[in-house]
Amino acid sequence: MASIDSRKNALNILLRWFTGEAYIDHLLQKDEHPLNPQSRRFRDALVHQTIQWHRQSETLIARFLKSPKKPPLQTWILLLMGAAEIFHMEGTQDYGTVHSLVSLAGYQKTFVNAILRQLIRFRNAGGYKHFMEDFSISPGMRHSFPDWLVERWNGQFGHELENLLSALNQPPVRMVRLMEDTARERVIKALKDLDIFRSVHPDREDFLTVSSIQPLMDHDIFSSGAVTIQDVSSVLPEYFFPEGGIRQACDVCSAPGGKTAALLKQALPDGEIFAYDVDRRRLKQVDETLRRLNFSHYTLEEADARTHTFPRVNLYLVDAPCSGFGVIRKRSDLRWRRNPGDLETLQALQLEILENVSRVVPSGGEIIYSTCTFDEAENVGVLQTFLDTHPEFSWGDPPLNAPDHWKDTVRPILRTYPHRHDCEGSFAGRVKRT
Repeated sequence: MASIDSRKNALNILLRWFTGEAYIDHLLQKDEHPLNPQSRRFRDALVHQTIQWHRQSETLIARFLKSPKKPPLQTWILLLMGAAEIFHMEGTQDYGTVHSLVSLAGYQKTFVNAILRQLIRFRNAGGYKHFMEDFSISPGMRHSFPDWLVERWNGQFGHELENLLSALNQPPVRMVRLMEDTARERVIKALKDLDIFRSVHPDREDFLTVSSIQPLMDHDIFSSGAVTIQDVSSVLPEYFFPEGGIRQACDVCSAPGGKTAALLKQALPDGEIFAYDVDRRRLKQVDETLRRLNFSHYTLEEADARTHTFPRVNLYLVDAPCSGFGVIRKRSDLRWRRNPGDLETLQALQLEILENVSRVVPSGGEIIYSTCTFDEAENVGVLQTFLDTHPEFSWGDPPLNAPDHWKDTVRPILRTYPHRHDCEGSFAGRVKRT
């Protein structure tokens, strides 16, 4: 059973998150409170679930408050934690949840106890199920998203909106990528021995779904580079790589290194891969990743993709900074950290990078543009704006070997969506200089 200590630690971290600007992953990584591995996993899950669902939880808790005035912040967070456990965390016991959180409530013990017990009765009577099925309640409240995002995606997805929001609240599908074809049997055996193997991905035989990533981190198949942790959606740019191998290419926004590794995997024996990133610390992570995967023939350089003069090659990969909405299932606070102004700023940045890269693309050269978001404005919107202002560029050839359900019916682009493909949301397209 989860300990009071892990809930107390979660409360302290959530207090810092609700009153500060830090991303929750940073707070969890920096926290040095001594917890055993099981308690730490519970704490992390509780923190993420509390943040992810806090708008829904606030809506439900408000039904049982006698006053519209919120209680003190620490008490309010305890109620949000309780709602997260009661409605969304399997394996916890109601008694343990109530007992532990009430013990942390100080002079508000009676109040917290009463609200938590009402939430439990509400759930047991079918109230939560009816709440989720009541379409007179806004999707933002039911699925716990800010209204501006719901409105934005409703304009893009229409009748698919409910499925999209529901999918974004599901745990991510965990995957690993096989980097050495000859190691397939060894890798699958190791995953089965670790009791985490689930299946071979239906769209890509080099991707394996697993129940957990953590047991891999200290295993030889990871440290030796036989596998890497990657979602299948990350391969979209690879379908635009030239057939027959890559002679020269620039990855202008390379961190964390997965797509640089893909370029290196398809590079010719005498090929040259140049990788750049504006963040020196993340560039070091790229180097560590590439070395673990046993790549050695590459050049890394710190550079700002908006201004750097890149070498003249035939292929440029722009895996652009983006909203990250495609990986929202892995980042519980992302939905609350973004605002409409961020999207405009990011689109301007994406176009600025494309503009700079386009200056060195030779005739016949290509730019592959990709993001880890499904938002139209950052994807097709950015590429179409670029093409409208650069008549010397046009859409490149369509990808021929990609799964059909990733292809667009109009443009030569690839897209994945969490609610359609049960993976992260990503985009890739190619433009060519005439």
